Amino acid sequence: MAVNPPLLDPPLPVPCFRVGTASCGVKSPEIRGKRQDLTLIVSDEPAHAAGVFTQNRFRAACVDFGQETIERHGQDIRCIIANSGNANAGVGEMERLWAQQLIEAGAAACGCRPEQTLSASTGVIGTPFPIERIERHIGEAVASLRPDGWQAAAEAIRTTDTFAKWASRKVGNHTITGIAKGSGMIHPNMATMLAFVATDAPLTHDQLQPMLRRAADRSFNSISVDGDTSTNDTVYLLANGLGMGHAPLQDTSEFEQALTEVCIELAQLIVRDGEGVSKFVTIHVNGARSEEEARKIGRTIAVSPLVKTAFAGSDANWGRILAAIGNAGVEIDRSRVALAADDVCIVENGQLREDYRDEAGMAVFAKKEFTLHVDLGLGEAAATVWTGDLTHEYITINAEYRT
Repeated sequence: MAVNPPLLDPPLPVPCFRVGTASCGVKSPEIRGKRQDLTLIVSDEPAHAAGVFTQNRFRAACVDFGQETIERHGQDIRCIIANSGNANAGVGEMERLWAQQLIEAGAAACGCRPEQTLSASTGVIGTPFPIERIERHIGEAVASLRPDGWQAAAEAIRTTDTFAKWASRKVGNHTITGIAKGSGMIHPNMATMLAFVATDAPLTHDQLQPMLRRAADRSFNSISVDGDTSTNDTVYLLANGLGMGHAPLQDTSEFEQALTEVCIELAQLIVRDGEGVSKFVTIHVNGARSEEEARKIGRTIAVSPLVKTAFAGSDANWGRILAAIGNAGVEIDRSRVALAADDVCIVENGQLREDYRDEAGMAVFAKKEFTLHVDLGLGEAAATVWTGDLTHEYITINAEYRT
């Protein structure tokens, strides 16, 4: 039920990176051979790395291991191993053992050390992890390693996604390519999503980490499908340019802009493919005292079930939006608030405009894509959040997820 699934240009190969996939039957042995569910991303040179992770306190062992590896060995990473079909989360004491075995399998397959290996898992929570099936078939991923394997990898990390997601940018002589998965359990800090981004730009771990955090705040932490965050959310960024002896970039502004664009494109694709989503809604909040307050209000609107069901019903129920603004925990002056849907102004100075006609608002809400503009009238800061509607299809998908 994706909203206008885009026709994406093929992802650009990133110099000195190779990507491969395998079919291991992770979710079920019957799936073996029917779909790819294991991904290897290998840097031929030691890469500097950054990561951002879920803030869910029941987070999976692979997230704990990934954060520890980034902190201790973020200047010497060689590969990422990722599987779909099983989250390896919520399974007790064996979870850490299975996560470590996945890392060791990836390291052995790629010819590097476990401390040079990052892992990620996504899929059903609370099901024993079939590490033996991954170990048995990982050789397929090694045999398929190639520079242009990014699209296949984007397919292999899917769960309930209806299409694969990738994005690329060129920055001078350097390339940025990222892949992502996500469709449901999507909400800031972070969401049921994985994203892996690679570049051949010469950047250090100390440069990458703050850039990735800022890019994630403006992208993956600015989307919501259903208000739930997951145990396994992970974004990794690898840069291997320093392995070729280049000095690190001194001016990183152009690179950070391109990185943010890649992350925003991936994040928007996740919302467009949201479970049961039939509309893509941009929420732009300006006139705030700070970007943080603007984003907080945007998120509150985006996650409100009453607002999202109004989107689904093409009901321009502006009262629900105002209620969400007031429920965000941000100090506002009601007499300054303005609200518009696309170019239809609904509320001005905190009250309904005399010339507003409901049929005009309804016409905007009936579109597959539209923008809500909120002006708080308090300052110069702004933020943008992307979300979708909440339909009966969402219930159907998640009622049948394990079956």
